Amino acid sequence: MEEVRDKIQNWLMSEGWQISEQAHPDLKWLVRAEDAGQRRILVGQSKAREDLIYLEARVSLSEEHRRKFENLPEGKRRESLWSLRFRLLQMNLDFAGVAEPMDAVILTQRIYMDGLTKDAFIQRFLMVRNAVIAVIWSAIQNLEGVEPPAESSEPTLQ
Repeated sequence: MEEVRDKIQNWLMSEGWQISEQAHPDLKWLVRAEDAGQRRILVGQSKAREDLIYLEARVSLSEEHRRKFENLPEGKRRESLWSLRFRLLQMNLDFAGVAEPMDAVILTQRIYMDGLTKDAFIQRFLMVRNAVIAVIWSAIQNLEGVEPPAESSEPTLQ
């Protein structure tokens, strides 16, 4: 199983992610990946389901953003939650926390060992990363009424 962990760590480092290992009682191993924008994604292998690799990210709302969200009119809150739910469904992600009170949104994806190639893993990993961005941008759009910061959508060759 260390071979799988090492392979995944190398894939992520080759994509520019900073890697650290963490302990978790239910997982054989857990790796925390962080990008330059301080977005964190956890990757781990379950002890109970050895054929499964989990990917998970959490977007926590600050106290200030939670208050702003609670102060929105009820219709606006309901509309923003439904919009975010459908956006995450379209992205093919499992999620929790897109409800009131909105403290944190948890985004998950999984890949089975029989499909574990670099391409398949990175595609699923980027789904989770993009969902993190979608949650952040949704909060900015709904709470602050401003355009989200520009993220480069063009590939950069190095």
